[in-house]
Amino acid sequence: MMRKQSFSKYLAMCGLALVSACSLNFLPGAKPTIPSPIAANPASLRIAVLAPEEFRLPKNEIVLTVYQKSGSGEISRDYTLMAADAAAEAAAVAEFRKPGQTLTVLRLSPAVALALRDQQQEMAAAREAGGAKPGFSVDLDATCWNGPMVAPAVPLDVLIEAGTEEGFHPLLQDIDIFALMNRPEESRLKPCP
Repeated sequence: MMRKQSFSKYLAMCGLALVSACSLNFLPGAKPTIPSPIAANPASLRIAVLAPEEFRLPKNEIVLTVYQKSGSGEISRDYTLMAADAAAEAAAVAEFRKPGQTLTVLRLSPAVALALRDQQQEMAAAREAGGAKPGFSVDLDATCWNGPMVAPAVPLDVLIEAGTEEGFHPLLQDIDIFALMNRPEESRLKPCP
């Protein structure tokens, strides 16, 4: 049976089409170095979405997946993100922001941050066995477009800040909104209801 290809899966595969990095799944060690999910501070973790004004992120529907794959299996959990103070992070993302992009910042709730801390301990213990590859994934399937289709659209960028001194790192860069809208029905960016 063929599985439905999601919008996030499309984004994860689009790296060949773009000059910039384009992946929702980032492994530590990529350039620039993305902090390891094991070392990230869950209470300080932030996801910044830089997108056209018409790009909508439904409240409490954007999910961060933290995972670790190894020969002995996979440890993976989903965490629903909540809104954070975008004004407080505006200066920190200024170098990545393009004209016309609006900023949305998401974070973990305190209870969810504690759950991630437990997962980090489990991942660290499993990592001692060797061969473990941890990473982050952001699911944007719940997003939608609320505006006219007028080219060119401002691109979409997604950044992560994991409580380190290095600040925000790109997870996605220069995603073409119109390419997302022209994907097959099951994986395209949909108009908002």
